[in-house]
Amino acid sequence: MTQARDAGLVELLGRHRDLRLLADAGSQGLSAQTGGQVVTPPHRRCKKNAPSWWEERFTHQRKAHSSRRIRVVHGIAHLKNWRTLSRHSAGANSSMNSSRPARW
Repeated sequence: MTQARDAGLVELLGRHRDLRLLADAGSQGLSAQTGGQVVTPPHRRCKKNAPSWWEERFTHQRKAHSSRRIRVVHGIAHLKNWRTLSRHSAGANSSMNSSRPARW
């Protein structure tokens, strides 16, 4: 959250009120600071003796938020994996093209 504030995310969201960001539970403070523009999973309010309808509603809301966020998380992971693989494959190609035999 500190990095987001230092980068000016709060001010940027203040200028663009129609913009919404999906975030994980670690950004709940940022959600409060931006007036709900940073959408986080619901916070569990009832911890003891919660009615069964409350637990069902809470579970449904968390799963709905997670299913919207997972597309972005998978996209970022795919890009990171691609970068990692490209770094290693470039090293393998350069060693295969050299006159020195590769060590396995």
